[in-house]
Amino acid sequence: MLRLPNSHHTCSSLLRYVLCVFIASCYCAVVPISAQVEHVPIANPVYDFLMHSEARGALPRFFSSSAFPLQRKEIVAALREMRVRDSVQQGTLLSDAERQTLAGYEREFRIIAQSRAVVFFSPSDSTQVLFERLFSNDDKFLTFYTDSSHATNVSVVPLFSVNARAQFSPNASNGAGSQAALQTGVIAGYGGRIFGTIENTLGYFLQATSAARVQGERSFLLQDPELVKNPTFRIYNPNFFNTAEASVRYDNRWFYAVLGREARQIGSGYFTRAMFSDNPIPASAITLGARFEGFEYRTMHMGLISDPLDLNGNINVNSYGAQTVLPPKFLAFHRAALREEWGEIGVWESMVYSGRGIEFAYITPFSFLKTNADDLRDRDNGLLGVDATVRPFRGLQLKGTFTLDDIEFGKIFQGWWQNKIAWNLGAMVSPAGIPLDATLEYALVAPYTYTHFDPQNILTQDGVLFAGALPPNSDEIKAQARWWWGGRYPIALTAAFRRHGENVYDAQGKLVRNVGGDVRQTLRRDRNNNFIDSESITFLDGNRQDRLIITLSAGFELARQWNVQVLYRASSLNAAQLVHFVGCTVRFEDF
Repeated sequence: MLRLPNSHHTCSSLLRYVLCVFIASCYCAVVPISAQVEHVPIANPVYDFLMHSEARGALPRFFSSSAFPLQRKEIVAALREMRVRDSVQQGTLLSDAERQTLAGYEREFRIIAQSRAVVFFSPSDSTQVLFERLFSNDDKFLTFYTDSSHATNVSVVPLFSVNARAQFSPNASNGAGSQAALQTGVIAGYGGRIFGTIENTLGYFLQATSAARVQGERSFLLQDPELVKNPTFRIYNPNFFNTAEASVRYDNRWFYAVLGREARQIGSGYFTRAMFSDNPIPASAITLGARFEGFEYRTMHMGLISDPLDLNGNINVNSYGAQTVLPPKFLAFHRAALREEWGEIGVWESMVYSGRGIEFAYITPFSFLKTNADDLRDRDNGLLGVDATVRPFRGLQLKGTFTLDDIEFGKIFQGWWQNKIAWNLGAMVSPAGIPLDATLEYALVAPYTYTHFDPQNILTQDGVLFAGALPPNSDEIKAQARWWWGGRYPIALTAAFRRHGENVYDAQGKLVRNVGGDVRQTLRRDRNNNFIDSESITFLDGNRQDRLIITLSAGFELARQWNVQVLYRASSLNAAQLVHFVGCTVRFEDF
């Protein structure tokens, strides 16, 4: 028997639901759905805005833990849902400033009409950008084309940037003693980005940039983690370097496949992610996935850059050129996740292996990697993890990951070196109607975590730890407050306190005491296979390094695609005087 609702509360909820569906239907009817299967790079600030809105409760079906980048249509769907939910809540969900930010992204992702100007005309666009519209609020392209059905499109965008930075060290030391020192540097770059979709099914993305050192010492510029990622600039060319990312994605109903070389973030967290975190180096991978309502499974097989070998077969991180040998190195990764409006729970496993070709046991899309590794004589470096995103109520979101590298259950809590774990737990608060969010996160990496007896099987990509900025035997507590004032770039204040126990070396650089503080150094053995280093560990033992970092950042869009990024950072090592860093970047970029 069907009963009509007789409660005022039930009627109110029903009316809200009907209104939500009606608004969504009208909204989609007015705005043509464009083909947007291609990936959106993780550098796009829209990801910060989506995570802010995820905590707000504006996106109960959006999940940021599986992997970034997302395809463009996923972002479009999230932005549309945000607008609808704010309308249903009668404008109490978002503030006026957040609606202004949302409107900017709606224009960028072509949800609402946005005028365009191009250099080279196409059948769909013939408004000239030069020179009257160069500093207008039109979207600017070298060329743009979309067919009448919006099933196929292509965008070609130029890129340009000038990055200036300066660092002031009050107690810098030179040959004459200690005195204040000022270091400056300038990097200029240019490039282009091509992206689009073919027949609503195949998305593609290609970006290439070139940059030159205009001024400044390379040793100072290499303090920038973005520049450290580039082996050309880091090792053998101090003046000029290139970067590139590319991907192709096939998407059909519940199935997707991606082949590409791109920067990724994988894992649950705000500042620390379990698999690929913070500032990842682009890596080549093939990804297969199945996505249904409330469930997603993803498998990935990635090619990593191993540590180079010299002519004698020894690892030499500075080796380059025709005589350099790079042994094969791969990462296999599986993740299954259950998703509900209250959040997401995922279970994942990974395996790093090297020194041989692609292992068929690891490329099977649906299997247990650890069991396969045992069958292959336990040569490889496996990790197992669980991550979660929980929204107890609107305005509060929790994210965390527990990673198990290795463990001996009989010696838990006994300081045994082989109990290698990493975990992070964070919370973001974002009250409705206030253009502000606050985040607090703690992360810990136990001694010897990510290490392996085969030095090529450690969790590094071209010598850089890809699981985050925290090395083994360290922890960090980090807090951030962001004000969404109405532009696409929030004003963010971040404070971090990081502790690390380094291995101890003598004046000649020889390892004197190993405390598990270096991803490249596992427990050492002698010729008789006996351990040289202590098998008992103490967290944060060794050469203690305590670092405080305070950062203030903001960005301003002067006109569409013309923007300025500014950053101030103060840091102190072991309670020494603060080192001050200031950076300013002027960019022409579509985000």
